[in-house]
Amino acid sequence: MSDERQRDRDKDNHDDEARHGEGRNWGGGDRERDKDKDSDEGGGKDAGRGGDDPKQVAPSPQDEPAPEAWEAVEQLFALAPHLRAGRANVMGDTRVSGDVVAGDKHMHLHGVDGPARLRPVGPVPAVDLERVALTFAPTRRYDELCADLTDQRVLVLRGRRGTGRRTAALRMMTQVAKDADVIALDPGTEPAEFADHVRPGRAHFVMDPLTSEDGPLRDVHLHAVRRRLGDSNGLFVVVASPGTVLDGPVAYDWEPPRPADVVHAHLAHLLRPADSPDSSGPADPAGIRRLLELDETVRYLSASPMPQEAAGFARLLAAYAEGRCGTEELSGYGRTSAEAVVDAWFGGGAVELRDKAFLVSLAAFDGSPYPLVADLGDRLYGHLRAAEQPDRPAGYSAFGASRSDRLALARAREYEDETVTPWGVVAERVVAFENSHIWSAVLRHVWTSHPAARTPVLEWLDALVADRRALVRLRGAVTAGVLAGSDFGYAFDRFLNRWASSPALMERQLAAWALYTAAEHGMDTVVRRLLSNWSGHGDQGRRWTVARTYALLGGPTAATALRDIGRMATSATVPDAALGAALEQTLEALLQGPAATTVLERLGQWQDCRGPLRDLAVKGFLRGTGRRRAEPGAGTAWPRLLWLADGDPLARRYVVGLWRELFGDRTVRDEARLAFARWVRAAETASSRAAAQGAVFPGARAAGHGPVSGAVGPEGVSDVEEALSRLLPELIVTANDRDRMDYLLRRLCDDGGQPGPAVGRLRDALHGGAPRSGPPSPRTAF
Repeated sequence: MSDERQRDRDKDNHDDEARHGEGRNWGGGDRERDKDKDSDEGGGKDAGRGGDDPKQVAPSPQDEPAPEAWEAVEQLFALAPHLRAGRANVMGDTRVSGDVVAGDKHMHLHGVDGPARLRPVGPVPAVDLERVALTFAPTRRYDELCADLTDQRVLVLRGRRGTGRRTAALRMMTQVAKDADVIALDPGTEPAEFADHVRPGRAHFVMDPLTSEDGPLRDVHLHAVRRRLGDSNGLFVVVASPGTVLDGPVAYDWEPPRPADVVHAHLAHLLRPADSPDSSGPADPAGIRRLLELDETVRYLSASPMPQEAAGFARLLAAYAEGRCGTEELSGYGRTSAEAVVDAWFGGGAVELRDKAFLVSLAAFDGSPYPLVADLGDRLYGHLRAAEQPDRPAGYSAFGASRSDRLALARAREYEDETVTPWGVVAERVVAFENSHIWSAVLRHVWTSHPAARTPVLEWLDALVADRRALVRLRGAVTAGVLAGSDFGYAFDRFLNRWASSPALMERQLAAWALYTAAEHGMDTVVRRLLSNWSGHGDQGRRWTVARTYALLGGPTAATALRDIGRMATSATVPDAALGAALEQTLEALLQGPAATTVLERLGQWQDCRGPLRDLAVKGFLRGTGRRRAEPGAGTAWPRLLWLADGDPLARRYVVGLWRELFGDRTVRDEARLAFARWVRAAETASSRAAAQGAVFPGARAAGHGPVSGAVGPEGVSDVEEALSRLLPELIVTANDRDRMDYLLRRLCDDGGQPGPAVGRLRDALHGGAPRSGPPSPRTAF
């Protein structure tokens, strides 16, 4: 076997094993692992946690290589999992479910009929609409809005985040247009293009569209939408924030329901009897009333929480009713209660300065080992004490407050965790706040309520982001992003602009992580505008940062990201290798998320162009074909785009079209064949493992549910192989195409120099079951 083929086989086997980490084995893609095995970038969550000297820092961030785009996504959610609790749906389509789909977890979405310049992200899954219907708490204002929507068909609903405005919009549309599909438009869609996405007879909504003084939402945009809807039962709702710039349209302000009504509605759904699938049989009304009369509930509701927070409290109440949590968890729940706790910690002298530094360190490193949190807290304490008492000699007591006392003060828990590292799975004990809202509340409070602490905190952050440990460096960037979410202008001048413009790629990556975090902490619109501006006018460093940030933001920004990526690819006066690689890697990352079908469509359009866009489409697609999608219990990992094409007819059409174009292009044909050969080897590996394990085909592939990972046929045929055998005939247009593909398959030999069983079956599928002719070709390095 040639060295190159052996490397490919080793790579496939390594991928299959590594990808089962479900986002925790973030050490990076195959290229980076091979290139930089001894680098800390290839480590796991505790890179730098163990016996390393905690005072060792890199001499300069410029000496550190930046991870590739998808690795940066995986690192973010492996090393900062506490971001998940406060997020909606990062790489999801419309922030519909609160699920996490970054890292190695993905959502599968189907496209909509007909082409559009910027494809909608929806439709919204029926299960989400059903949940809204079962848990929605109507108000008098809601009834008025329903009547207006019924009459006008188009409506602008304005409200602050967390007030239930999106839930109200979804409920209105499903109530007014019964049984209509609800389609969500990408927020990056220009208002002038809204009408391009309208499908008569369907309900549409867009959340927080990007507007400005020069580009407001105008009456004419909504008139065009109304004209496109025609006489159908279609609807269109713009869910706007108070900062949305309007020129003409009347905005209806949303008044949220009472928190008690929200909690009651959710409890009636969550505690309904198991034998009552609809909402007509709620749980014992007296039981719900007792839950609402609990002291903890009354105290929580008296703080007037937002509907979104009240819904979360209702879920906790349901857990309490079922004996899965106690009154202490009820008391500690919620952002309002978190802020009250934080005020007590930092509002006076009851807590020692060193313990306050520990609390800030725990906020930045929530979910990390206690020694790391304590050590970095002491470093912050040194900066804070120098600011308070500059004439006092440096140093502090080696033995401060006890571990148990500190954890009790922080209302933190310590628990066992596992981390995938280059040395295997390592068990460790980590500490985290009981209330998942407290970590961000601490950072916001210290930053906004105590300006004198800003300088020492910034000095501490500068040291964190320069640390050689991946965990410390990334958490420093995340902390900077939370601070930017509280005061973006100050953060931009102090570190964001400097990092993004740096010649060091790692500093630019720090900016991307921070910008993503800022977007998730209230600065989404600001960050998007900044990215759009930088993509058109920024220097190469800022453009690199734009690409990396879009890779992190994922699905919700796919249309805007593709627009800006295309702009950056075609407007560079001097080619920049780093920017070109960043654009390719961003496309690769976007192909892993739920907006993959949208990305594939755009790549197909770019494929028809000449010059930079065509080259970018080819490289981005080929990189995307090399990524795997692992699921727990699967015998091997699917090629991600093969899995998508097998379950989504629209994505299948684009994948087939792109493969055909690449196979027919003499300049990239060889590279395309190499990439496709990896799919064949993945099918061979999956079938070989399944046959060795004696798996039995379950005989269940429900139409419309996509592939069943890990399933095998009665002859040891994996579902990966089945999917590829269905795809192969669609790649063939002429007899010459068939002969070339057959030749490609015959060249893929096993260790004995013969094609494997799966290759033989794939050749049969290629020929439609007809007898094959021709001996196997001699083994070559392919």
